[in-house]
Amino acid sequence: MTTAVIERSGTATKRVERFYQPELDALRFFAFFGVFVFHAAPRYLEFYDAAGSPRWLSNPLISVFGAGAFGVDLFFALSAYLITNLLLREREKTGVLDVRGFYLRRILRIWPLYFAFIAFAAIVGGLVPQQHLPAHYVVSYYLLAGNWSYVLWGLPASFAIPLWTISIEEQFYLAWPLAMGKASVRALAWMAVGVLVVANVWRGYLAVTGASVDAMEYTTFTRLDPIAWGILLALFSHKLPHLSRGWRVALLCAGVIACVAEYGLVVLLNPPKGSNWKLAMSHPVTAIASATVLLAVLGSQNSFLRQSWLLYLGKISYGLYVVHEFAHLCAKMIRPASTPLQVAEQSVIGLALTILLAAASYRWLESPFLRLKERFAHVQSRPV
Repeated sequence: MTTAVIERSGTATKRVERFYQPELDALRFFAFFGVFVFHAAPRYLEFYDAAGSPRWLSNPLISVFGAGAFGVDLFFALSAYLITNLLLREREKTGVLDVRGFYLRRILRIWPLYFAFIAFAAIVGGLVPQQHLPAHYVVSYYLLAGNWSYVLWGLPASFAIPLWTISIEEQFYLAWPLAMGKASVRALAWMAVGVLVVANVWRGYLAVTGASVDAMEYTTFTRLDPIAWGILLALFSHKLPHLSRGWRVALLCAGVIACVAEYGLVVLLNPPKGSNWKLAMSHPVTAIASATVLLAVLGSQNSFLRQSWLLYLGKISYGLYVVHEFAHLCAKMIRPASTPLQVAEQSVIGLALTILLAAASYRWLESPFLRLKERFAHVQSRPV
């Protein structure tokens, strides 16, 4: 969607065309919220057994909470869709891709908060033994290879754990504009299909060789499916049919139910350590489910998805994602929890702290760089 924005400078007025789809900001927030719930809600039966919850209730609850992890897949699909769409529009407008400009825009968007938060996590890790973040993890984060450090050494005991997804996105941002070049839409589509093949073959290889769960979960090549689907949606977005409200609801429900069922079947009933094949086979399902949810929301004119508060939360969703585990740690100290009600109270505190920290980050750390980023944009997107 291209929107016209009127900007005034003194007595001059100019009309700026922007590529902005507000419904995707709303979807960004829900992708974050799924990840937040995944980290905040207990996902082991013993907790619910102790609370007297029957298994017919606790099993579905754990599956719903656990499915929030697939918000990561939705983030990947969203990023791939938006970046591909913007680059295609830039190429159409200027005739070439300004790769240097693209890298500068990504640096100004991602790096200020990313590097500041890594430094903060390292400092806290030096002061709090329970949050120790060894130097080799810090170096890998700074080299945009945090996910590979998890493959090599496992997960660190730090609130910086979620940063592995940013490493994968940055690797995608580095490679994709170079791959696009002057390639036709048809060639780009075949590249995306090739990425899907690589992801599935790589997971099959890891399953056959008995690789660790961390290798299956955090290797870049095993997490490419939602990125490929996001690319395909961008390439053919102009050919997508107009969806009725009923179809959108059906697609949205199908995607969410698939993720909930997948978590319940693969993780809850069949722990990944029992069979990497089950885990390998779950990724294409959740990637397609994420693409289905994205398709359901694309172009939606639903008024709820345009609520100002929801659009704002979507706008600061990058900060929400980065800081949420630190906020959750603070909430645990403010409100220790051992019962479902206490967990709910703790989660509300954690979410409130997350929003406050992300809002502060956006206002005082990110926005100055985002305004500078606009200078390198050939196709304007969401205003700061």
